[in-house]
Amino acid sequence: MNNRPVLVVTGLTSSIGRELGTMLVNDWRIFGISRNPPQVPDPYEWIVADLSVAGQGADHLVQRLAQDNIVHVQGFVHLAGVVFSDAAVATTGYEWDYTCAVNLRSAFELAVVLKPFLTTTASVVFVSSVDAALSSAAGPAAAYGASKAGLNGLVRHLAAEWGQDGIRVNSVMLGALQEGMSAQNPQVASELARRIALGRLGTARDAAQAIRFLLDSEASSYITGIALQVDGGLNIRY
Repeated sequence: MNNRPVLVVTGLTSSIGRELGTMLVNDWRIFGISRNPPQVPDPYEWIVADLSVAGQGADHLVQRLAQDNIVHVQGFVHLAGVVFSDAAVATTGYEWDYTCAVNLRSAFELAVVLKPFLTTTASVVFVSSVDAALSSAAGPAAAYGASKAGLNGLVRHLAAEWGQDGIRVNSVMLGALQEGMSAQNPQVASELARRIALGRLGTARDAAQAIRFLLDSEASSYITGIALQVDGGLNIRY
């Protein structure tokens, strides 16, 4: 079974990560990067690393690929993310640095260190958010929004640089999900649903389906450098 294409995923233990893993586990050899991987057996291979620590995830990933004699990686999904719901004036230096480290810096570090391993049909997918372009009705989150906007910018630059090698780089801009923090407040969830063209919050499965599409080297073979909005039409209502 180890002849399956290799996929590296951060945030695999999240609701979206679990959905994505379930969809792909039969066809991909999946390596998850996590500070706290599950303690029970599962079908994934785990790399223990704290993405908030500069270089740690990248170093541990390269060590593991060398240990397993892996020379080709077909996909990378950066799904890990943190958010502090504080007003900008209340955001501490720690909150800003931690958010940008996990959401943005680690995405850059991991993608760059994976570049020599990526095949000529490889796909890189960063999970962004509508907060990169919109202020959330769920509450202020300046550091989160800035980090996600940074991801979208990084996508464009990497796609332009790596396109000549056949490597595609995209992001998905997720809207409000049933599994997200917004849904924990019924009033906020109701207000968001009213603004969404499809009239409902998204699901982790909706998000995972979009990621799977961008990973598919046939279905999305001519798509690179985009931020795919997966928000039910939230961005077209006012």
